Amino acid sequence: MGVVTPLGHEPDVFYNNLLEGVSGISEIETFDCAQFPKRIAGEIKSFSTDGWVAPKFSKRMDKFMLYSLTARKKALQDGGVNEDVMEELDKTKCGVLIGSAMGGMKVFNDAIEALRISYRKMNPFCVPFATTNMGSTMLAMDLVSLNLDSAMLR
Repeated sequence: MGVVTPLGHEPDVFYNNLLEGVSGISEIETFDCAQFPKRIAGEIKSFSTDGWVAPKFSKRMDKFMLYSLTARKKALQDGGVNEDVMEELDKTKCGVLIGSAMGGMKVFNDAIEALRISYRKMNPFCVPFATTNMGSTMLAMDLVSLNLDSAMLR
C-alpha cells in the first residue's frame, strides 16, 4: 500500500491515525489565505519526493502528480513488485486508473500569472500538466508504457 495523505505518508501511520480519530484538517500553511473566509484544509505536510521521483519531474510537475507517483512507488515497494516482476508483467493487461475531480491547479494558476506578463512566459507543459488525466498518464509512463491510462472524474 502506498499513501500520501494529511494523516501520514506511511500505511501504518495513516491507519493508526484513522483508528485514533486524528484529524488531518488544520490551518492552511501553503499559501496566504487571509483574504478568504475559510482558512482550513487537509494539506499534505512534510512531503518529500526524494528517492521516489526524479528531480527533473519534481521541479515541473504539479503536487497531485507528485503525490500519485510517490504513492504508486511506495505501493509497489510494499507489495514486493521490483524490476524483475515488472519485466514479467503482460503490460497489455495492466493499466492505471485514478479518480479525481481536479488536478494541476498550481500549474494552471502559474500559467495565468505568467500570461499576465507575456504569453511567452507560459510553460509549454501548462495544458497537459494541468489536466486531471496527466496523473495517470505519468504513472503509466513511469511504469514503462503500460497499455492503459485513464482519469475518472467525479
